[in-house]
Amino acid sequence: MAHTFGISPAADNAWLEFIGYPDLHRLEKAQLLRYGARPDDWLSDNSPSSVVPKALVAAVRNSSGRRPVSALENTDAALVHLGDLVAPQGEGYPALLGGLQDAPLALFVVGNTHALALPAVAVVGTRHPSRNGAHLAEQLGYELAGAGFAVVSGLALGIDAAAHRGALRAGGVTIAVMATGVDRVYPAVHRQLAADICRSGALVSEFSPGVAPRRYHFPRRNRTISGLSLATVVVEAGRPSGSLITASAAAQQGREVFAAPWSLYHPGGEGCVHLLADGAQLLDTPTRLIDSLRMSVQGWLDIEGGRTVSQSRDGAVRPVPGLPADAQHLLDWLGDAEMDLGDFMQGGSVSAPRLRTLLTDLELQGFIEQTAAGYRRLR
Repeated sequence: MAHTFGISPAADNAWLEFIGYPDLHRLEKAQLLRYGARPDDWLSDNSPSSVVPKALVAAVRNSSGRRPVSALENTDAALVHLGDLVAPQGEGYPALLGGLQDAPLALFVVGNTHALALPAVAVVGTRHPSRNGAHLAEQLGYELAGAGFAVVSGLALGIDAAAHRGALRAGGVTIAVMATGVDRVYPAVHRQLAADICRSGALVSEFSPGVAPRRYHFPRRNRTISGLSLATVVVEAGRPSGSLITASAAAQQGREVFAAPWSLYHPGGEGCVHLLADGAQLLDTPTRLIDSLRMSVQGWLDIEGGRTVSQSRDGAVRPVPGLPADAQHLLDWLGDAEMDLGDFMQGGSVSAPRLRTLLTDLELQGFIEQTAAGYRRLR
């Protein structure tokens, strides 16, 4: 579902209040959204859809976390007014991102929401690039946008800004994923760049309007950058760096990772050398990168064209023939995350003994495997 801000203050506040509930787990909120009722229904005495579990409805209405939200009253109206919020299973939410178990509960979007429907490639790197690194990032943005890709990056100084500007120079589409509310451009020096991006592309954030940058926001922002993208390209990065976090997230999400081949003696490129040694693909020219993405684009067409390859139109993983319903539910709940027994018990659908039996059966059949963090899905 999509909600447009600036039309109904009451509905705006209902959405913000729901997203900010501290007493509900993100997965519970996502489950509520899947049932199709709207937050302004849940927060009033209106009866939501009859298929919504009563326990979840009661948890929302009785949550001690309910409080007035007035964030929109104190933000930059030029950026927020008529901005959109898109939630999973709703029109406008990108299927590639929505297929992840830890996908953002909702995305605040300012600009062209249709930009999220394009096949995308992330270009990331250091805030202090070399001249060659900045040139390569801008050329990548230019070539990728010219080939029809949306160029995704984080609006940061350095490589990010160069990639955004390259896409704009090509007259293409670029998406800036923010670690702040969409009304709080960070760094402030990029206000004009943000405005330019909005003309054909979009500013995107999982954080509510008014939210300032926090150190712990950036890893979440980085997972959204990689989650939106078919592939992540690291142009130039030190070690450790946020760009390596983005690359790691991309690998965990099953996406391709590319890295430029910087010198062993170039400290700004140490992260790229590490990625190449760890199995990332070599980035030599933008043209070869685009050629190598042909298979990924076909997979994206399967997802977007049918709204899913591994998912059905309502967002659930397609049933595995012959698998018991409660076992299928566990696979749906697991998605591409890693969960322990406690996480599974939050689903509340089976008893602890039955849960252990199902997990053992699924492991023996090769659907899941145990990890240090719990369990993860294999197929």
